[in-house]
Amino acid sequence: MTKKYDCILSFGCSHVAGCELFLEAPLADYLQGKITLEQLDSYGKTLAFPKILSDRLGIPCYNFALSGGSNARSIRLLINSLGQYSNPLILFGYTCVDRFEFYYPDKGVFLGRDDDNFIQVGMQYDLGQGVQWILPGQWKMTHPINDIFIRDFLRPRDSLFEVAAVVHSICKAHDLDVLHLPLFPFEKYPSYFFNFEEKKNYADWCNSNGFTRTRFEHWNIDAHRALAELLFKEISK
Repeated sequence: MTKKYDCILSFGCSHVAGCELFLEAPLADYLQGKITLEQLDSYGKTLAFPKILSDRLGIPCYNFALSGGSNARSIRLLINSLGQYSNPLILFGYTCVDRFEFYYPDKGVFLGRDDDNFIQVGMQYDLGQGVQWILPGQWKMTHPINDIFIRDFLRPRDSLFEVAAVVHSICKAHDLDVLHLPLFPFEKYPSYFFNFEEKKNYADWCNSNGFTRTRFEHWNIDAHRALAELLFKEISK
């Protein structure tokens, strides 16, 4: 890639949103329903690798990632962004395949619902798994739809190829450059995926470089800085 871009559009989950990078982010305000999840994520996004890369390139960054966000959400927002931004570079982070979303515009504040009224579901919002060990018994915003999804519908399989084909086709049809960034290990990877210095995915690359994990299993600022530099080298080729 030697093309000059006017902005960066990034999509993905908490690893793209920079969750836990901004240590003073007002988590309590979110838990009390005073701010939305997007507002909470906005703090970490100022330090995450898409912003670091955009600063290096001297262009704006629009980070649509969401903590706990699904691939379905990322594709939806990618489609919604078409024609909205001039000459963007797309950074698409592929997250766990056990996540999905449901449109749920009913009143109330629910854990995992985004500003477009879609509730993100999956194991990250299971009271017996992910978030339970942050504040046990206090997650009143969790919607029962997630328990139903996990109990009756969740049958995860590696859908990376299907998801990637959709993203790749959308970007190709609209003449958009995209860096496909698998965030976790998958069974197989399309040939056009970013290979993370032969480590295949962000998680294995971070582990191989010995980056420090945060309290809730993200990687620290050093990983974001190093990834931004790695991506900068890729687009400068």
